[in-house]
Amino acid sequence: MKIKLGKSGWYLIFIFLFLGILEARAEVQLTDSISVTGFLRHELAIHTASQNPNNITQEDNNSINLSRTFFQTEWNYQPTDIFKLFAKIRIISDQTESLDSDLEDYNAFPLSTPRYGTYLRATDDDDWTAEMWELYADLDIGNLWVRLGKQQIVWGEMISARIMDIANPLDWSWHFQFEPEEFENIRVPQWAIRAMYNIEQTSVSWLHDLYLEGYVNPGDISPRIWPEYGSPFNLKPPTLPIFQVDEIDRRGDTEYGIRIGGRVGQFFATLNYLHLYTKTGAWENVSLPGPPPFSIENRYPEIDVYGATVNYAFDSPINATVTYEGTYIPKQPYQDALSVMPVIKDRGTVKHAIRFQRKTRVFSRHLLSSPIPQMNIQFQLSQTIVEGDPDDIKSTPAPYGRKTNKIDKTQNVIALILNQDLWYNQISLSFKAIYDLKDSHYIVPGFKYRHGDDWYFDIYGVVLGGSEKRSGRFGSMDWGDEVFARITYQF
Repeated sequence: MKIKLGKSGWYLIFIFLFLGILEARAEVQLTDSISVTGFLRHELAIHTASQNPNNITQEDNNSINLSRTFFQTEWNYQPTDIFKLFAKIRIISDQTESLDSDLEDYNAFPLSTPRYGTYLRATDDDDWTAEMWELYADLDIGNLWVRLGKQQIVWGEMISARIMDIANPLDWSWHFQFEPEEFENIRVPQWAIRAMYNIEQTSVSWLHDLYLEGYVNPGDISPRIWPEYGSPFNLKPPTLPIFQVDEIDRRGDTEYGIRIGGRVGQFFATLNYLHLYTKTGAWENVSLPGPPPFSIENRYPEIDVYGATVNYAFDSPINATVTYEGTYIPKQPYQDALSVMPVIKDRGTVKHAIRFQRKTRVFSRHLLSSPIPQMNIQFQLSQTIVEGDPDDIKSTPAPYGRKTNKIDKTQNVIALILNQDLWYNQISLSFKAIYDLKDSHYIVPGFKYRHGDDWYFDIYGVVLGGSEKRSGRFGSMDWGDEVFARITYQF
């Protein structure tokens, strides 16, 4: 493996070394109304598994899955108590393809392509980008709160599962969902207006904290962003040259959602409705007969989502929180498994999960004179149920196969997350395991060291596998195992 570094890579490394010293003396509170925080981070992922079979023209197995440098700042301008302006600005350099000569040329920033929405990226370069990741204004007047701008809308909180957290698309192009923060760094902000109104205490004495919230995305519609062909995380083989795939762009269409929430005793619940367009495309309408290339439409059908969330906090001695999320989509699009041509077929689909969270003392209170806090334990059960006979639908437009893209009537997944702080909270140990009961797994052990208030060092492993190799299951990505580390200066 030959190592080479382009100009943008050296530039970002210089920023990392120089600003790590400079910003240590920077003033975070710039004025009475303007403040800035942020971080400088480099991330390196070493590939530890077999070669990605989707990159069929790659000759040798790559050694590096990711080498990427981030410089992120978050700006707050709050001249009054009722108004705030927020901006999150990122400069990113990706050196992966430059460092590993076994990788093919590929675009590390496909989100820069101006196909969908207004991403506010200043470049369309393959190796670096500058972007306004979020930009919004908040107005807080009495019982009314309004946010207008480019934002993330997070209505769900399940482990490695997006049940109610489905308003924004994901950027899978650079590290799939292996970041320790899961979706936070890959959830693509959208232009929207969002508002919440807190309803005064009603005459019903047992009903508290009642509110109404909604948002409208007037046309900044984006699909999920997939890795480009040649990327270490590429999930799809190249389309045969006899086919030409045409994107049926949803930009300009409107998405919206509304929910009502309230508390009864220690139960807090919401009822939700969202009108969306699917983030994952489905093929339809091949232009036959005729000479190749045959035109195929990649469509993003509209869906209605009905959902609910419930939280309950148990008092001592249980001291646990239980969270439930569930959605029902009457017309979830799948691919027709019985048609020779790609056809979309709708099926009612239920997705729900229940999570238990508790802090428990596992170790003695002191270790080497250092107090040890309780371990944070989370356990989750999630299930997907498809109505009707699943044998006539499939997950991808590829030829039907029970071992490749068959849909199950039910899919059951369990998840476990353990977090333990040590040594005056300077060291954190973590363990995450996701297991599909059809036998596929995703395991992430982790270690974090904090040096003072500014420096962080993380190292994690990613282990994927199992006998279940169908599309969309973790076993189908057993070529993606890695060990990755991050060094972060936070100011």
